[in-house]
Amino acid sequence: MPRHISLLFPGQGSQSLGMLSSFNSEDLEFISSASKETLSFDLLDVIQSGPEDKLNQTSFTQPALLATSYLYYKKFLSVTELIPNIMAGHSLGEYSALVASGSIDFKTALNLVYKRGLFMEKSDAGSMFAILNLDIETICSICDEVRDALDEIVAPANINSANQVVIAGSDEATALAAEKCKIAGAKRTIQLKVSVASHCNLMQSASILLSEEMKNIKFNNPAIPIIHNVDALEGNNNDDIAQKLTDQLIKPVQWFKTMEKINMLDGIVVECGPGRVLSGLAKTNGLSNILTMSSDNFKDNFNNIYG
Repeated sequence: MPRHISLLFPGQGSQSLGMLSSFNSEDLEFISSASKETLSFDLLDVIQSGPEDKLNQTSFTQPALLATSYLYYKKFLSVTELIPNIMAGHSLGEYSALVASGSIDFKTALNLVYKRGLFMEKSDAGSMFAILNLDIETICSICDEVRDALDEIVAPANINSANQVVIAGSDEATALAAEKCKIAGAKRTIQLKVSVASHCNLMQSASILLSEEMKNIKFNNPAIPIIHNVDALEGNNNDDIAQKLTDQLIKPVQWFKTMEKINMLDGIVVECGPGRVLSGLAKTNGLSNILTMSSDNFKDNFNNIYG
């Protein structure tokens, strides 16, 4: 009996210069022409040549990762000749999942995530800290305490696993909350190198602008079920996609719950995009049979597991 296949699409943090190096000239030309037509600049040049600071700028990172993940999805279909059973994407990666599922066409999504990045860049500045090996209840309690004391925003932003939670908010509030988490027993607290504080109320203005942009977009019913970030619920209809994508900017990514759901399926987990960030998180969450498409041996590894 064929194994169940879950595809995971990465978000910001997985980008790197030259991340399209494994693709052929036809694929590269597709990205180049599509971006010049849709965005009025050559996204391929940003991905291949940078500079790195430009690629890491949110409004460039988002379309760059979407385009790269889309090519990886096309490669997955070509290499395996299989349709995945379910998909999920971490933050920005949810848009890649929607493209792969046929809920939104590639060029429309490319333009949408570019604007999403611009909206986020215009939002109030803030910081993000990864908190390692401290339970979510304690982290939430500390964030509430700091928020009430300073009257500033700080809250969990990415609940990645039982042992890794990212908090986001104002610079002062996140720094104080991280310090208190360390005192409370966190193994480490790491300030992330990000230009925006995603998935918290600092993104309210971006969420409003994105909601207005969504009114011009028609989402189709996903051909493949998608587990959404905001509630870790499986969806295969288009009724609430726009709302969930809008809410995603100001609410935490429920990745721990997403991994629990995928783990219950007892199948093959494939990171469909550049890098190995989600493969590492899957392993941390106790999943097995994890593959990454950026590996040179993906086809052999997949065939060995799929049987």
